[in-house]
Amino acid sequence: MNARPTFSATRRLLLAAPCALLGCAGVPVSAPPPPAAPGEVSLQPWRSVNGGFVAAPEPGLGMPVRPGTGPFAQLVAPTAVALVDQDLLVADSGTQRLWRIDLMLGALVPQGGVAVSPTTALALAPDRSAWVLDGMGGALRHLARDGRVLQTFRPGADLAAASGIALADLGATVLLADAGLGQWLELRAGGGLALPVRPLSAEGRSIAVDAMAAGGSLLWVLDKRAGLVHRVDRGGRVLASLGAGVLKQPVAIAADTRGRVWVLDGQDHRIVLLREGAPVQAFGASALRVRQPAAIAADERGLAVADRLGGQVVLLRVQEARP
Repeated sequence: MNARPTFSATRRLLLAAPCALLGCAGVPVSAPPPPAAPGEVSLQPWRSVNGGFVAAPEPGLGMPVRPGTGPFAQLVAPTAVALVDQDLLVADSGTQRLWRIDLMLGALVPQGGVAVSPTTALALAPDRSAWVLDGMGGALRHLARDGRVLQTFRPGADLAAASGIALADLGATVLLADAGLGQWLELRAGGGLALPVRPLSAEGRSIAVDAMAAGGSLLWVLDKRAGLVHRVDRGGRVLASLGAGVLKQPVAIAADTRGRVWVLDGQDHRIVLLREGAPVQAFGASALRVRQPAAIAADERGLAVADRLGGQVVLLRVQEARP
């Protein structure tokens, strides 16, 4: 009678390895460490932009032609901003002009064919094309880097009161906030309007959609009525709510890929930083070096604050301490 074959030591090691990964019975598995809490954030003044030398854009590329040779244009009352790296988009309601500012060259490139008002909202895509929303008329325009109007969308009856825009899917989808109907519309950059999304709280109540911001895969909605910022999924389900008891008169939001949400509070002219699992931080007008903040924008390195009374855009570097 033949003896039953036995496992060798090598076979036992090969079988034990996947068990250690999958948590098989009898094999001790160490629990992953809890995620570290976010560290304290500080804002370091970088520079202030109150104007620049006007330069024509190079066709196609949009880079300023002969920077420093044109007349100097002064910002008067900037009320909307968008920021990506060295590109700063500014809507100046004081002069009703839209400018693309090259921060490296200090040049102002005019963007034509776009009406600017205090309700204008802006967004810059990763390819540096710009989206401009006319909050009064509801028209949305897609601009190339050299300022040419590529597309114009008029949602019509689907949109009651356009109140903000955000870019998703690496800039391929535009989300239009509609404060009038408490919804947002999804618009594909190549054309096509998706069905409206009306977000609901966990209790099934509707929430206001006064402004939107996207940071990576995270989507945020500003609810002025409740004084909250909601993290939502693309289907409209509220996943978390921040700012309870802190926000007094929120008017604008911006977000980055690190989960930081910046809220402009109009009652005391401060910017409130909200993060899940971290204490609330607030930065007053004096710390921001502005007189009256009117709009904010964020990218991966910094924050742009439009100063309506000061006629400038203040740029700040964001630094987060290690926990």
